[in-house]
Amino acid sequence: MSLLMWGEHCIECAAPGCFATCDLYQSRPDQRCRRLTYGMYRNPRFPSARGYGAEVTFKQWGKIEARGNTLMMPAAAALLAERMINSIAPLANAAGAVMYRLTRDMRWSYLEYALLERFARWMHRVSRTESKPDFFLLEVYNPADVPIRMQLNMSISSGMMSKQAQLTKLPLPFRALITVPPGYSRHKFGYEQFSMITECGLPFDIAIIPDAETTASRIVFLTADFVVHHQTESVQSSSNPKIKCVVWDLDNTMWDGILLENEAVSLRPKVLDLLRFFYERGIMLSIASKNDETSAWRRLEELGIADYFLYPQINWLPKSENVRIIAEQLNIGLDTFAFIDDNPFELEEVSRALRGVACVNAADIDNLFLDPRYQGTSSEEAKKRSQFYKEEFVRKKSATRFGSDYLGFLASCEIKLYIDAYAADDLDRVSELVQRTNQLNFSGRKYAREEILPILADDEVKKYVLRCSDNFGSYGAVGFAIVRFVKQEIRIEDFMLSCRVQGRFIEQAFFNHLVISQSGQQKPKKLWVNFKPTGRNIPAQQVLESLHFEPCSPEKGLRVDLTLHSLDCAFISVASLSANEPGSGREASH
Repeated sequence: MSLLMWGEHCIECAAPGCFATCDLYQSRPDQRCRRLTYGMYRNPRFPSARGYGAEVTFKQWGKIEARGNTLMMPAAAALLAERMINSIAPLANAAGAVMYRLTRDMRWSYLEYALLERFARWMHRVSRTESKPDFFLLEVYNPADVPIRMQLNMSISSGMMSKQAQLTKLPLPFRALITVPPGYSRHKFGYEQFSMITECGLPFDIAIIPDAETTASRIVFLTADFVVHHQTESVQSSSNPKIKCVVWDLDNTMWDGILLENEAVSLRPKVLDLLRFFYERGIMLSIASKNDETSAWRRLEELGIADYFLYPQINWLPKSENVRIIAEQLNIGLDTFAFIDDNPFELEEVSRALRGVACVNAADIDNLFLDPRYQGTSSEEAKKRSQFYKEEFVRKKSATRFGSDYLGFLASCEIKLYIDAYAADDLDRVSELVQRTNQLNFSGRKYAREEILPILADDEVKKYVLRCSDNFGSYGAVGFAIVRFVKQEIRIEDFMLSCRVQGRFIEQAFFNHLVISQSGQQKPKKLWVNFKPTGRNIPAQQVLESLHFEPCSPEKGLRVDLTLHSLDCAFISVASLSANEPGSGREASH
């Protein structure tokens, strides 16, 4: 979680000048204006991570505000730092009061406030190189019998506006209206909603303000923080990410008994059925076992199941470390991993070290057949997913032969990109791409199946499915794009590309194909891509910037001038196999 230090503020604050002119000014001990009836009251009757709820009653023009930062800390460390700050604050207040009496400079009277502001700004600068939150979490209790409406506002600090307005286009504020029902409620705001504010590099503030039409103004805040979400709910929860990889222990989990004591161990009931179940649904399988690697792998081969497993880690390292290694090799998030073991100690060790991983006792594996998180998908691409990753492992080993000559390596791979018009048989794979793609999702939008169907049926736009192969094997369907051709401009309204082909210049080859496919018509002069930053699609932004795409004005997105820049990609062979597309039947090297 983040360490946000909330304080009471005035919506119309112009301190300290307004202290002498505002009829609503009511002095606090630090001489700043009282905008909460009795400040922030620690009410221990409302349990929270802090052990109390922060109860406030807003006065006119009152709000609570924090200087923003997204420096994510272990929750225990953040709460400890908060308690230490609270214990030191009275000393700062006392020192400030003494200096105020000596100098009559009012700024000394709120020394604590000034120091905390500087500390918060320092955390913001540090946070730019650290991990990012998943969302902003607000947990509140409304003691009234009627709903309360509040506004959540994140914006660039007002002090920066005049300094930076002429130098850069400031991101627009993020605002949300929150309706708080009577009793407890929880409100989450995804990182992509406000990442333009938190990632722009400028100081920003967060404010919670009662809606102007709200009559009741008393509320108890339990949580108001940026958080990284560790999956602590039941694996049955549909809100958790789908499982993409299941990591197995071996002794007394995969098989009955301990291999070092009995080399003829046999598979436990249901294990083989579950392995096949996962494999056919595109859920990857791996191993994290404390065992002798040679003996264990020989037994897996004898049992006929060795080929199921990717990047197995059979050694004497902590199992959490082995799971982490597997995640790095597969390049997927830990919150999509499950770990199966019979030993409560090992399950607890992984659970504590890797809180996003779903830990399952081996005695409960029968439940996974029906668990919604473990259903994967039945598309043909899903069934080939493990093979794709095995081929990728071979590619990585081969790449080391080329040292720093990465383009030379790509050329040796003989990459072929096939661009087809969307067909009904592509529905399952396209649905996966538009729902799951993050890093190379150019618009940042994700579509539910029912949302993508009308677009697929729209004859006014071109829909392309991209497939890729090289001399190591096939990647299958890796991309989907929605394109319009408007006069002398190509407009890519949506483009999703699998991370399996990240860094292979597939984007450039696709863009270039769109350009040359129009060669029989009026040559396009511009290519526009609907790009919207989400915080997770930075790799997509980097691709576009490397190809000389620039921001558009006044519309959104990025555009490249084709009269100034070429998109040729000499080492990728591009073929259009659809007979209905311009340039079809042509296979050309770009």
